[in-house]
Amino acid sequence: MPAAATALAPNLTVVDGRVECIECGHRAHSLLDHVVEAHGMTPEAYLDAHPGALTVSTKALDAFDRALKGKRRKAAPEVTDLTRDLLGVVCRVDHGIPLHFCLPLPWAYAFPTKGKARTAYQRALLALAKKRAVFIWGGPGTGKDAVVHAFSSYTRTPAFAYTFTPGTEVKRWFYSREITDAGTSWSYGTLWNAIVNGVVGTDGVARPALILFSDVDRGTPEQIEEFRLTLDTTSKRIVGPTGEVHTLFPGTQFAFTANSCGTGDETGRMSSQRMDASILDRMGRFVEFTHMHWDDESAILRSKYPALVEAAPAVIDQLGKATDKIRAAIESEELYAEFTHRGLCEVLSECEDVLWLSDGTPPANLLKRGFAAWLHRLDKDSRTIAMRLIDAVVTGGCFTDEETD
Repeated sequence: MPAAATALAPNLTVVDGRVECIECGHRAHSLLDHVVEAHGMTPEAYLDAHPGALTVSTKALDAFDRALKGKRRKAAPEVTDLTRDLLGVVCRVDHGIPLHFCLPLPWAYAFPTKGKARTAYQRALLALAKKRAVFIWGGPGTGKDAVVHAFSSYTRTPAFAYTFTPGTEVKRWFYSREITDAGTSWSYGTLWNAIVNGVVGTDGVARPALILFSDVDRGTPEQIEEFRLTLDTTSKRIVGPTGEVHTLFPGTQFAFTANSCGTGDETGRMSSQRMDASILDRMGRFVEFTHMHWDDESAILRSKYPALVEAAPAVIDQLGKATDKIRAAIESEELYAEFTHRGLCEVLSECEDVLWLSDGTPPANLLKRGFAAWLHRLDKDSRTIAMRLIDAVVTGGCFTDEETD
């Protein structure tokens, strides 16, 4: 096809100046990826084999240059001056910390933009950015751990996560005794080294670490007590296995997550325990998380399940109406259950499976069939209440006899 420029509107044209691959005749504005994927050749190897061959459309390059002509171009920031805007909180990005030293970014992650959730997230991010201790609490699936993961990943803050479970010997997070042929010795763990020595970046300089303790309200009083000195507000320190006292690396930061604010869970839906008030007082700024506004949560779900949404466009809107009904019933204690973001994902993944089973043609009761992923975790009475709530807002006929049993 000859190079051409077709006028569409003032200042807007389509440029077709594609170049042809000498190996196979494929035409594209850029052959750089094509020669790698189709022929296993680097661009350099392709040019060695075909000297003088074009690899990028000159028409496209000319159009790009014309579009920028006369405009002032701002230089890229120095690598030492990188920043990231997190809900209005501008944070420095540490280029000296490799990504594998950070907590992983959750799949399809996005911050809330509306309602109470946005305000809470911003408060948590501000505390993290200011290197303060923060205690984030709220129901399951409200993003408590995820926001700390996101902060660590986006800002390249070295971080480590530990989860409290009954029976865990938390001292082993710091050190453990080793018996070898050479005798008895002490082995110091990642947590000890992080809070005592910091984390060394690619430039050889040590940085303070961010330590995330999740589900702290599931820890026993004995487990939590191990951190009393570590969290001291005037002199953070830790006692080693032989009684020696070490101060923490300057700037070491702690974040805590829990389902309750330390007073336990009166609903009985979670295994939260009461916590010592004198320990809670050392855990920094408290922030309560709630479920995201549906506009935000639905946008995340759409990004996670694009093929499902394309095949059944109404599924997310109907799921939103059902979610409002279910969560309101849980809040009023009409329904004994939890319907978290993870639960929503299970419903939609079951819808994906149903769609696959139907050869890509969505059945009329697609969403109701998808809800089986969540309904089957409920007892019979709770399931009946939940199906009544869902049936009022989700189309697709009645639930099957098997689902109502």
